[in-house]
Amino acid sequence: MIQKTTVTAMLIVGLSSAFAFARLPNTLNLQNVTADRINQTIPETEPNGAVATLNEKEVDYGDFDNDGDLDVIIGNALSDFGQRRNKLYRNDDGVFNEISGTTAIPGFGDFDVSRNAFLRDFTGDGWLDILIFNDSNSAGPTGQAKLYVNKQVGGQFDRFVNEGNERIPGLINGPACSGVALDLDVDGDIDFYSGNYPNASQDLYFLNDGTGNFTNVTATHAPTDGDYTVDVTAGDMNGDGLLDIVLANWSPNRIYYNNIDGNGSGNGDYRYTGSSQSLGSATSSENGMEVADFDGDGRLDIYHSSLTGAGANTDRIRRNTHTNPNGFANFFTLADQNWGTSGQSRKATAVDLNQDGRMDVIVMSEIGRPTVLRNTTANGATSFVNWTPGNAFPAGQFEGWHAAAFDADNDSYVDIFIGAHQNDHLFRNVDSNEMTEGETGGQLTNVHDQDPVAVLGSANATDSYTVTGLAPNARVAVVLNTHNNCSDLTLTVRNEGGGVISESERGGNGIEEALSFVHFGGSITVEVTANSICGDNDGDGDVDANDLNAFNDCFQGSGTCENADFNNDGVNDFADFAGFQQIFSGNGNSAEAGYVLEILSRSN
Repeated sequence: MIQKTTVTAMLIVGLSSAFAFARLPNTLNLQNVTADRINQTIPETEPNGAVATLNEKEVDYGDFDNDGDLDVIIGNALSDFGQRRNKLYRNDDGVFNEISGTTAIPGFGDFDVSRNAFLRDFTGDGWLDILIFNDSNSAGPTGQAKLYVNKQVGGQFDRFVNEGNERIPGLINGPACSGVALDLDVDGDIDFYSGNYPNASQDLYFLNDGTGNFTNVTATHAPTDGDYTVDVTAGDMNGDGLLDIVLANWSPNRIYYNNIDGNGSGNGDYRYTGSSQSLGSATSSENGMEVADFDGDGRLDIYHSSLTGAGANTDRIRRNTHTNPNGFANFFTLADQNWGTSGQSRKATAVDLNQDGRMDVIVMSEIGRPTVLRNTTANGATSFVNWTPGNAFPAGQFEGWHAAAFDADNDSYVDIFIGAHQNDHLFRNVDSNEMTEGETGGQLTNVHDQDPVAVLGSANATDSYTVTGLAPNARVAVVLNTHNNCSDLTLTVRNEGGGVISESERGGNGIEEALSFVHFGGSITVEVTANSICGDNDGDGDVDANDLNAFNDCFQGSGTCENADFNNDGVNDFADFAGFQQIFSGNGNSAEAGYVLEILSRSN
């Protein structure tokens, strides 16, 4: 509902167009810039010198030298017992230079089996430190946790020093596969929780005293869980303001709630009676969980990636629908709806890649390229389209364990840093192949396995675009977005014979339309139909003085103009007159719905 703003007078003076963009809004395109942006200095080898091709990496990021850009750390291992070298990259103006083997972090390049690496301010001095989870099943030097404390000289970063022996009494000396480093007991410092694998043994839990000294509270605060834990994440799953632990186990997956009944030792305690919620049966193919609000209802959902990638164990989303009286979250499982992940999914990363307010997902794969799932949820219906550009992610490349998503070059757009089975890779978030409706001539000929096409257009009836050159069995995704929230559009895709392949009309002004399908051959026609148009307040199909008068009534508080919120800020105010000005200075009484149409096609 549009909020009403009451004024006594309105003037239209020097208003510029509301639709001038430096970059088309909410579009998404990724480009491989590894060759120019990543400088690896330590060869990826096994201890015997052989080339390492099956690295299992966990990627984290943070500004450890306080120079204003985000650096990268990678914990590196192979399966349960294979030794690898960890990696540290310093970000120098968007270029990542590896410093793993330098005096900046002595001993960091030793061979070990490291499952997690975290850049956090554990000591509370304003400088990021490094925590490494190691697996003691390794034949490496210690198999123990390492805490590298950030040291400075003259207010500048100098080096990291491993103080794990002094700061973590009873060093982690058991199997470890995954973990989280967060403020679990809500006292303002960073704690850590380590899940066990490959042996079925107790998870480990350490609390920080605020200065980077840790106490092992496993016996008193950790859940009694001796399962094979493959992945650990955390989030406030029941809306009580506390971080809960979410475990991907072999059997079963679980949520352990934080201080759920208030009868234990306080915040950060996961051992309360009745605090454990099963998420259903699991098998050894269970692989990873990522928590985020995927449907925009304010509750954290779970993306569950599956190593099997087929049948009952395929990737899925567990939608969090409400909190039960017992304090547990209630879930509804949404199965993979032709999302097209590569199969044998590894860990997922949730992030808003295109700044549209929806959480997208990057899913790594054991056997195929990563998958970028673009969130197109609308009207409460959770939906995704596969938005993996074939030119940036060729089939069969960049297999791996985990990816991190962050702004790597300070351009305000989220990029993707992949720790792959072999080497590391950076994918920048860049402009799509952008053009205006007039430039297309109604024809799109260079789409397949290229950058996504983004067309800036406007419609007062139906616009049609013929897309040619698609390969047989192409995976096609089409997304339609309005410039504002006051035009309602329908998206239709037809085959060469005019038959409808797919159609999206989810209702409501400004609702994004999206389609995803596998096309078996021939050209397609993409149609954009305007159902209602910004500024047409009286619904007669044009925008004229009558609509301006109706808007004037809304502006002064008597009426609602859903079709006049041109700048999408939820109110009718002076800024919306820019939209009217554009219409009246153009075609007089004609009105058009502005939109951005995006099309991606790649070989399936």
